[in-house]
Amino acid sequence: MKAVSYCLKLIWKTVCFLVITVMVLIVCGCGLWIYGQNSQAPQLVQVFSQEVSSIVNGESSVSLEDGIDTIKHLATDTVNTADHGRWQSNQARIFIETQEPTLRAAYETAIMNWNRTGAFEFIIVEDSSQADIIASDMNDGQTQAAGVADSKTNVLTNYYTSVVLKLNAFYLLDPQYGYDMQRIIHTAEHELGHAIGLGHEDSQPSVMESAGSYNGIQQSDIEAVLQLYGIG
Repeated sequence: MKAVSYCLKLIWKTVCFLVITVMVLIVCGCGLWIYGQNSQAPQLVQVFSQEVSSIVNGESSVSLEDGIDTIKHLATDTVNTADHGRWQSNQARIFIETQEPTLRAAYETAIMNWNRTGAFEFIIVEDSSQADIIASDMNDGQTQAAGVADSKTNVLTNYYTSVVLKLNAFYLLDPQYGYDMQRIIHTAEHELGHAIGLGHEDSQPSVMESAGSYNGIQQSDIEAVLQLYGIG
């Protein structure tokens, strides 16, 4: 009986070892395939690849896609920009690149609304080469985001070096998604909040809520900016 028991245990251990080995080989194989197909890799893998490349060059590239959820299938990003950096001071130059009238007006109003708070100042420039932030647009129904903010951060100082904002016309300008002008402006304010360095805020009313864009800039948002920049 002891011999039989010993043989059964040995067989069981051998089977377990083989199963684990096969699983490891599958995982490694998938990793190698994703590496070899980098252009078609999932978004998180691409972001990780960009991070590694940027760190080697002294910069950290952070891609943020902030979906503003108006219908059930629209998702939102959970990355917190405040974890990645801010500007050296509470001021940045911005160039409005988009020529789409509604989106351009939304950016202009959102910039004015943030400037009125006194917590942060966006300075509009007419030359993109002089800008810290580029405010642009996109028309993409493949992404689940109504707004995107792509930032680069110097890993040594943790200060932003540049930010590109994009408002997604696919959702914002199609009436079926329910965005009126006020909500488009709130979306622009939300993306500008990320450009300042704010992350998502879902614990209280905030322009930085992760979905919906139903709120404009709140006092809590102003206080968050003042705290981020050590003002007051």
